[in-house]
Amino acid sequence: MIAQRKGNAAVDTVHGADGRLLRVEDIAERLNISRSMAWKLVSTGEIRSVRIGRAVRVRPADVTLYLADPARER
Repeated sequence: MIAQRKGNAAVDTVHGADGRLLRVEDIAERLNISRSMAWKLVSTGEIRSVRIGRAVRVRPADVTLYLADPARER
């Protein structure tokens, strides 16, 4: 992950991505899993998330870390 500065704020980017936070529904679509499975991964902490008010969001880098984790492969 590369931190770039835009004005006074740092913006996280992942391999050229725009750094936008993902909704749980976005994760489900990207991983081709159900929304309930995506919620389970987030709620158990397997995929790190952040809360912004009542909203739950995930950084693209955290999805990449989840996929790269050798411990989850069997």
